[in-house]
Amino acid sequence: MIIRLFRSQYHIQYILLFLLILFLWGDAFIFPEKLMTGNSFHEFPWVSKFISSFPYVALGVSILLLFLQAVLLNAIAEKHKLVERNQLLTAAIYVVFMSSQPQLVQPNLMLLVNLLLILLLYAVLNLHGRNESLSALFDAGMLVGLATMLFLPSFAFMAFILITLMIFRLYRWREWVVPFIGLAAPWLFYATYLFWYDALQERFDMIISSIAFRIPDILAVSTELVVVWILIFVLIITGFGKIIKYANETTVDIRRKSGVVFWMLLIGLGSAFFSNHNLITQASLEFIPVTIFIAGYLSRARKMFIQQVVMFLILAAIIIIKLQNLL
Repeated sequence: MIIRLFRSQYHIQYILLFLLILFLWGDAFIFPEKLMTGNSFHEFPWVSKFISSFPYVALGVSILLLFLQAVLLNAIAEKHKLVERNQLLTAAIYVVFMSSQPQLVQPNLMLLVNLLLILLLYAVLNLHGRNESLSALFDAGMLVGLATMLFLPSFAFMAFILITLMIFRLYRWREWVVPFIGLAAPWLFYATYLFWYDALQERFDMIISSIAFRIPDILAVSTELVVVWILIFVLIITGFGKIIKYANETTVDIRRKSGVVFWMLLIGLGSAFFSNHNLITQASLEFIPVTIFIAGYLSRARKMFIQQVVMFLILAAIIIIKLQNLL
């Protein structure tokens, strides 16, 4: 039902998208004392304090952020012809995935990180066919820098920028140097601030100590959430052949851009092995490219019975997880 409902893009679909967010976040409004922990902002205690003091304001801002991300990701996928036009399916799928776990259905750091990464995707996809790309590359590097300041594993997306340059065949040395200047810019201001308050060495030591190769702890993930991830994987598998077929039949432009999205997925997966965050937080990075691939084939599919059943099961599993979390 949800697939057919959002395979259009009228004003009513935007209203329904917002109502979908309210439905999936309804438990946080009803039981904020149970769900809103502020744990993801442990490095920003003033944010956690604000969430505790003004829970409904923080929830309202988070919902608006999620709505903005979903609409923006939908517009990017449409503009670059990664999905069919005049649909809001990409936005709806992203909202469902980003609301699939109680830890995410509250003000959380990944809402800010993913907004930066969606803007990063927009910046790098716009590199294709441009004669002058230095300003866009600086913006891309700076977006990674800002994301890294919030979520250190985001540094892996510098490799994503460099791989994009190879896919789009941009080999001038300036184009390879400018992203690093953009990356350094926010860190330079932050380092100056830390130096002024004599906290630079402490922060540097903390960053260095957090960088290490780790095997992601899948055992720490609840069985119910593993079921949701398996169902998402089933959605991908059922359309994998169609994704490959469409990528091979389209223009070079779309094939290259699809390759960029695929590498965004791989880079996000790879960053999990150098992260001290849990897998639930880390999985949020994957929802951007995964959403585009799933929406890409669902927006063109004619027969969708299996996919609609799987999407229904995902929603049912999310609701069961919510109920268990509240009991």
